[in-house]
Amino acid sequence: MFVGHYGPAFAVKAAKRPPSLGAAFLAVQLVDVAWAIFVMTGIEYGRIEPGFMALSALRLDYMPWTHSLPGALAWSLAGMIVYRVFDPRGGWGAAMLIGLCVFSHWVLDFLVHAPDLPLTFNGMKVGLGWWDIPALGVGAEAIVLFVGFFLYLGATKPIAIAGRIAPWALITLFCGLYAFDKLGPAPANLKAAAPMALGAYLVIVALGFLLDRTRVSKSALQAKA
Repeated sequence: MFVGHYGPAFAVKAAKRPPSLGAAFLAVQLVDVAWAIFVMTGIEYGRIEPGFMALSALRLDYMPWTHSLPGALAWSLAGMIVYRVFDPRGGWGAAMLIGLCVFSHWVLDFLVHAPDLPLTFNGMKVGLGWWDIPALGVGAEAIVLFVGFFLYLGATKPIAIAGRIAPWALITLFCGLYAFDKLGPAPANLKAAAPMALGAYLVIVALGFLLDRTRVSKSALQAKA
């Protein structure tokens, strides 16, 4: 999954004391940020195989440190602790939401991936394979993204005109990125794809922090009233 991962990040902004949107954007893709770095350094590996699945050419052969179930749990715990240390204002509640955002990545990948997600660090692999059924793959991604997005819109209030325009500009960007990812040419190899993916993830994190400056949580406004 790609843009669908951002649905949970949007959704947690409906919490009473939510984390920042930029931090939530990083959390939901933390596993893939680590994966991109590990691919570039040779720790994990895979290949581009056109036609491997209807919606994905990625054959992910070895990724126990990022996409195994225990790996995902470890990244979730680490994300929660690091967020609590560096941004203590939201308390453990916001930190736990960050941990859940990190773990949501594995859950959503389980829906669409081929059986390439290890249940142990390098044991039995699972995945429902919805990327091979375009209606399910696209539908799941769209539902998760837009449910989270509309929860975000309902839980926040624009500060100025930018707060009305920016969310829709970002969701349009997500749709464009998704279309390019699925309809554009496949990368030459995985080591070429990894830095492009990493760059995209980090740019989106920056956009999340910028979007946070244009809208305010309604629960925060109520607390001040």
